[in-house]
Amino acid sequence: MCLMFKLGCLQRYVLKTWLAPFVGILVLVTLILLLKQVLFWLPTLIENDVPFWLSSKLFFAFVPGILVMAIPLSYFFAVYRSVKTFQSNSELDALYAGGLSLFQVFKPVFWVGIGLSLLLLWFTMNVVPDSKLGIYNTNQQLAARHASPSFTPQRFADVEDITFYSEGKNSDGIYVRVMIADARENKLSPTLYFAETANIQKGDDGIYIILEHGNQLSGAKQKLQMTNFESYQIQIPMLFERGFNTLSATANYAYMHTKALYERMQAENTIQSLAEWNRRFIPPLSLLILFFIAIPLSLQAKRSQKGGTFLLAITAIAIMETSQLILFRKITAGIAPWWSTWALEAVYASIAIFLFMQVNKYGSLSMKRILPVMAKHAK
Repeated sequence: MCLMFKLGCLQRYVLKTWLAPFVGILVLVTLILLLKQVLFWLPTLIENDVPFWLSSKLFFAFVPGILVMAIPLSYFFAVYRSVKTFQSNSELDALYAGGLSLFQVFKPVFWVGIGLSLLLLWFTMNVVPDSKLGIYNTNQQLAARHASPSFTPQRFADVEDITFYSEGKNSDGIYVRVMIADARENKLSPTLYFAETANIQKGDDGIYIILEHGNQLSGAKQKLQMTNFESYQIQIPMLFERGFNTLSATANYAYMHTKALYERMQAENTIQSLAEWNRRFIPPLSLLILFFIAIPLSLQAKRSQKGGTFLLAITAIAIMETSQLILFRKITAGIAPWWSTWALEAVYASIAIFLFMQVNKYGSLSMKRILPVMAKHAK
């Protein structure tokens, strides 16, 4: 009974030591990332005299996506800071002497990590798709307030995997010398349209781009085909609301909730839907991996140079985030298989658990010990 009471006190103390850095870092990172968006959008909002409610709607839509990035970062650095505090105060030595392992000491933080992972999974599956759709539709609402752009050769629009280029309009308001890249069926090899003129019309079920006197270029390499046309119509299914265009939740895989995305993935079985489905599991899984990385990187020999492990921790975070982003783009382009996402996470998890076991056994990281072990396993 006395031992259970002491363990309960220890767990509360560990959580208290972890919680303050977590909340502080979470607020700081969230505000920094949100401020970045504010500074990016503020000139446009001021220039077009956008009302406060519409600006707030845009910035609130950014919050879920920011939290998905901020929560794992905050969890990682809070664990890092807590372990550092325990080591610097020699509390870890006392707990080791009492027969407790590293995992037993920080097990309450691990259970909190599981709870945060479930929260992140709910965010990535349901809240973030809504926020992405809200950002797009709010951006369309803002665009509807803008004056007509001056057309020098430039990209005019990028909507639902369709990119529209034009040199401008003639006296009748018709776009001239138009090129359209339609990547809805194949992102790697989009269908190209070249036309002398293009007229954009709004229908009940979407936008219609009517091309006159042009060519269609489709396929790739040896299967490249070119077709001439006098008139050609491209339809973009969209919903309309109060004079500006808004996409529905089924317009893009990134905007779909869990059930809709799963049903579309089962029905179409495309690499893009598989990539989006698997990508949503990465932030929750990465948070748990970060627990096993944070503890080894925070422990160091007492005579070693301070600051080195902190730079190593930042490098580890950057490598994980960047590699997953690059891999996701390669998967959607058809260059890498869909399961490579899980393979990469398995590699990170294996490295994290190996490092955790090393510090749990020896008390700190040492390359002199790690390299022989890695070489032995490699053989």
